[in-house]
Amino acid sequence: MKYFLDKYFEKTNGFYPFFKYCPRIYWDYYICKRASNILGYKYNWKEPKTFNEKLRWLIFNEKLELKTKLADKILVKGYISSKIGCNHSAELYGIYNNFEEIDFSILPEKIAIKANHGWRMNIISKNKNFIYKNYRNINKITKNWLNINYEEFSVEPQYRNINRKLFAEYLRSDKENHLRNELQIYCFHGTPLLCELKKYINNNIGYQLYDTNWKLQNFTHSNIFFAAEEMRPEKLDEILEYSKILSQDFSFVRIDFAYNQNDVHVVEMTFTPCSAIIPFDDIKTDIYLGEMLSLPKKDAKNV
Repeated sequence: MKYFLDKYFEKTNGFYPFFKYCPRIYWDYYICKRASNILGYKYNWKEPKTFNEKLRWLIFNEKLELKTKLADKILVKGYISSKIGCNHSAELYGIYNNFEEIDFSILPEKIAIKANHGWRMNIISKNKNFIYKNYRNINKITKNWLNINYEEFSVEPQYRNINRKLFAEYLRSDKENHLRNELQIYCFHGTPLLCELKKYINNNIGYQLYDTNWKLQNFTHSNIFFAAEEMRPEKLDEILEYSKILSQDFSFVRIDFAYNQNDVHVVEMTFTPCSAIIPFDDIKTDIYLGEMLSLPKKDAKNV
């Protein structure tokens, strides 16, 4: 079997649907192989030194049950409200077992239809005519979403036990002028240390990394579009305070925010950015960030 798995890995480079058909006893071997190919060094999360290796160690050894709850894009809303108050996540209109359950007659014109258990599972609708015209296609797409076990994409067990649902929420993103800003706050041991500005410009996404004093850093992900340096956001102090509160229970979490002049809301809490395979432009960055992250004792409840 290993011979055929190696051939299949070469074909897919370990990406979906490789792990869907790979026996779990081989998952660790192949996720390390995939990471090694992408990052350019021998990836060993069981003896972690780099930031990426430590992120994967934390997947298996710290508060997996709580991380599963917060990886659920529906349940995380309640957690956010309990920690920093209401109105800091997009308003939830309804939760559904399938697309056909949704009664669009009682929903507003502008909505986002999403799945709660993965990444890039969302449909943005500025008016109901779009939904009605594309009903069959959207129904098919959402059925495919609900059949996906997202753990099989990236070997991230926090997605394994999520009860898969669709949900409709208030559409906050500004797609009219194709310009929107998000801040992704990297929190180490309950302290916000890095701010990653994510900027949408037409069909491109640009990034810049700053420290919490808004000093531009000289490293970021590789192979991405770089945004121009930006002024310090007026809402930064508020965002950092929320980040500190939300990150207290974890060795590492990235809190993702969307904001404008009047509003700050949490988009999601991310425990394994890029599935713990972040392609930094230099391995020195991976090591540097890894030195900022101390690992706790193993959590006996994790599986």
